Amino acid sequence: MQVLFNELSLTGQFTDLDTFLKKELLLFVGVLKEIQKFSTLLLKKEDVWEKMITPTRNLHSVLVNNTYRTTDEVRRLKLALVELTKEPFCESERKQKTDSTYLFDGVDILGSSLAEACERDKVVVSFVSSSTSLDPLNIIRNGKVVPLLNLTHSGKFTERLWATNQISFELYLKARFSSGKLDFSKVDEKLGFVGIQKDDQSLFLDTFRKFEELTWDQIRSDNGLDYKEYQGIVSSRYQGIKTYKFRASQKIRCHGFRDRNTFIVIGF
Repeated sequence: MQVLFNELSLTGQFTDLDTFLKKELLLFVGVLKEIQKFSTLLLKKEDVWEKMITPTRNLHSVLVNNTYRTTDEVRRLKLALVELTKEPFCESERKQKTDSTYLFDGVDILGSSLAEACERDKVVVSFVSSSTSLDPLNIIRNGKVVPLLNLTHSGKFTERLWATNQISFELYLKARFSSGKLDFSKVDEKLGFVGIQKDDQSLFLDTFRKFEELTWDQIRSDNGLDYKEYQGIVSSRYQGIKTYKFRASQKIRCHGFRDRNTFIVIGF
């Protein structure tokens, strides 16, 4: 899948750089980090670096400025862009039609990344405080509405890939629950996802979402989850580690161990 950097979401709308760095850029980098987890290309226009952040500073000036380029936010942006933008700019192989019209708010935006997205996978990433930060972002192409998925917050991209059957259940779980109360990154291959039937996936997801929303006291007392210490040995790899289990479905139990506030899933 290809995602396009929406350069029209930078119009010099920020009053100061500190607000941009601490709020807007953090959200934007969070989206880029999510995209990195998948085989995804980020395409951008060549002039994106010249787009204005404040009325007097453009994006390029922030990336090279000695005061700002060493901040965590800017460093993360640079790393994510290097990892994602291995392909040429979208100008090198345009798919938008020069004899077509692409209207946003009544203005023809032919030549923009939004017009290009209409002819590709219809996904863009944008900064939030912009007139083009709506989701869906509706473009009128030759009189017909083309809705673009607008990635302004992390989580949206993972959900789109899952809803359109572009990622496996395993990959979805690892991405969807990577920074909360559940962690699926260490699932043992022998105890892994092969035993989970497709018809049971929605039930598993309901259970995992519930687990994420409850406090640990609620988890321990919930009759449906039946969270308790496991008396056997799940795997020799984890011998000596106190493990627990909870009910993922009527037949399947989810095993793992707790690391601070996170339940590290070993298998099923």
